[in-house]
Amino acid sequence: MAKTRVKSDSTSGTNADSQGLKRLGGGRWQSRDERFTIEQQSGRWVIVDAEQTDDLGLPLVRGPFRSLTDAKADIAEARVAGPAESPLSERLKEAARDRKAASKQRTDDAGDGGKGAGARKKVRAEPEATEPAWLGALESADRRRARQAIKALEAAGVRDPEGIARRDLVGDVPAIAAAAVASRLATVVTAAEDRDDDPARVAEGVVAALADGHDRDLDVRWRLVDGDGRPIQISDSELKAALDRARKER
Repeated sequence: MAKTRVKSDSTSGTNADSQGLKRLGGGRWQSRDERFTIEQQSGRWVIVDAEQTDDLGLPLVRGPFRSLTDAKADIAEARVAGPAESPLSERLKEAARDRKAASKQRTDDAGDGGKGAGARKKVRAEPEATEPAWLGALESADRRRARQAIKALEAAGVRDPEGIARRDLVGDVPAIAAAAVASRLATVVTAAEDRDDDPARVAEGVVAALADGHDRDLDVRWRLVDGDGRPIQISDSELKAALDRARKER
């Protein structure tokens, strides 16, 4: 099974290079004008469009796609199509109209207030805040999980919690787990810096953080696997032997 996938990736890579994409390494490709970047995430492909943004102001993420060929085809379509309109654009326009009308109403009521002692100001209520369209479109269980994840990410001080939750639940990219792993690795590294640990101890901490983890607040688990989804277990002796080899080769 693994050999078949490797062959498919190699063939796709050749086609990508022949159609104006350059290899960046790490399973990533980029168009010659650097507008589009293709990345492989969770066995699928996504396109990051540097010239367009989503409703959160982030670079627009297209996909996911089943193959690199499908991603290339979408790039060709994106070049000839007009800018993608945010699904919130109309809602934002309506909110702006409501705010303008409410402001005018308050001004009119203030002007009428001096006509009689019993005159009352009629202040129109501000429109209620609405959730993003992508969040409202989710199933109830996913919507509840998205709200919990956004709240937990905000509490952890993670940048752009809404964007992370959207990429995870709408784009099918494990962005929440990635944020949890990044936080865990940052904890390992900063703790090692405080203790002035040697590289071997730092490596052990990184391996332990990546191999099998769980973040209760974000309700995500992760583990290190190979291309066939089999868990990779690295023992202390294997890590020590690898470090010894690397030191001898320096």
